[in-house]
Amino acid sequence: MALLDQMTDRVSAAVWNLHPRRAVGVGKHTYDGVVPDLSAGAIEAGLDRLGRLREQLTGLAGLTPGQEVEREVLLGVVDRERFEASVARRWSRDPGSYLEALDITVYLERDYAPAGLRLERAAAVLGEAGSVLRTARDNLDPVLPRAWVEAALLQIGSVAAWLRGLEQTGPGPAFPADEAAWFREAAGHAAAELGSFAAWLREERLPAAADAFALGREGLEEWLWATERLEGAAEDAAHAGAALLEEDRAALARAVPSGPVPAPWGPGAVEAALDRARRFVADRDLVTVPGSPGLRVLGGSRPARGPGWLQAPGSYDDPATGAVLCLAHGWVPGRGDLDALAVALAWPGRLLQGLAAAAAPGEARKRFPSRAFEEGWELYSGDLMAEAGFGAWAPAWFPATLRRAVVEDCRLVCVTGLHARGMAVEEAADLFIGVAGLPEAAGRAEALRCAADPGCAAGALGRIAFRRLRRRRGGEARAAFHDALLSAGAVPVGLLDRVLP
Repeated sequence: MALLDQMTDRVSAAVWNLHPRRAVGVGKHTYDGVVPDLSAGAIEAGLDRLGRLREQLTGLAGLTPGQEVEREVLLGVVDRERFEASVARRWSRDPGSYLEALDITVYLERDYAPAGLRLERAAAVLGEAGSVLRTARDNLDPVLPRAWVEAALLQIGSVAAWLRGLEQTGPGPAFPADEAAWFREAAGHAAAELGSFAAWLREERLPAAADAFALGREGLEEWLWATERLEGAAEDAAHAGAALLEEDRAALARAVPSGPVPAPWGPGAVEAALDRARRFVADRDLVTVPGSPGLRVLGGSRPARGPGWLQAPGSYDDPATGAVLCLAHGWVPGRGDLDALAVALAWPGRLLQGLAAAAAPGEARKRFPSRAFEEGWELYSGDLMAEAGFGAWAPAWFPATLRRAVVEDCRLVCVTGLHARGMAVEEAADLFIGVAGLPEAAGRAEALRCAADPGCAAGALGRIAFRRLRRRRGGEARAAFHDALLSAGAVPVGLLDRVLP
């Protein structure tokens, strides 16, 4: 339907004008180096435009079932933007929301264009740090949620430290020296601007901050509907998260303990783990495994909450770009950690899911993937491999997987607790420390993140949705089921029953 295609393009333009980094992420590189106008007037004009587009979307008639799903994806995108701006009021209450405009990781980690060109675009973004953060000062309310300010200060400190490191060392030998010099100057400028912004927050906003931050039950319900098309799901999410946490803790108590790696390791050990996981998936017929996508293993330098991450081509990137598995700087794996990483991020995890999503029908789902689908598939991949007996190949991998799952479960319990059940930040921190076993500083950081970003519960939400869907479809963990699921694209998990034949 030509009109639906036009609406997809118009919604995309409206959203990407507010968030050009998201366009770059899916491979729309006309947005490379673009920093959005985040003034109050521009944000309000963008929201008005989205409101008009929503009315036009709801008026479309004569759609096929597949087109109905596409429309629902677009409605969810619009609803999320309007919720974040009008209900949560991120632009006027959340200092951390301004960091997205300065995110340059895709330019440094994804090899989609000549290195010098990517570095030039990254430097252009960093060069606008002062403008972005001056706009933030103008927009932010005099009284902000304390937990959101504290969470933002942690983020800002981490990014500023990373940029200071890049100023000293440069972006790496893959980048030309002349562009690298310009980039280092831009990185130092951005780090200084972030430092000044953090000082302003500590001196001007933190002393006046208020304790109230919660969305409330109705707000959380609205957020779940806007982001994942889950209706009336706050209480269900709370109960499901608590049950999953109990299940994973019991499994972890029974699992073979893991420990430090007894021998030196490096990219070769990671590649061996990737090969073990890939062969196992194919041998057990869990999901159809495509030809090699050219996955490389590199050491990462940027701030990371976990041991590693995947930088894969976007839906509109040339597939020849290849994917990169980045390992967190300074990470020392324990026994089983490399296999757990291979399962979550590659086979059958995020890499395989991303390859399928790039070939899925419908432009809307290619441009606006569900966070719960993507992060939930990573976690569900661990369930899938455990059920199929991967432990016989790599016995220590499962405790490593379960430790991550327990943290994700705690995020869901804390998001629902903090935003809909009156949980205090201190209680959430105690859960991460006492149950997930995190150090005190990391536990408090997780609690603040849950208070500031309910989306951090997306992984557990997605995992629950996949497990329930499989039970409703007979419970068999075979390629036919998983291929059909992945080939439909990373749709909001509330739409899974509509896309599976």
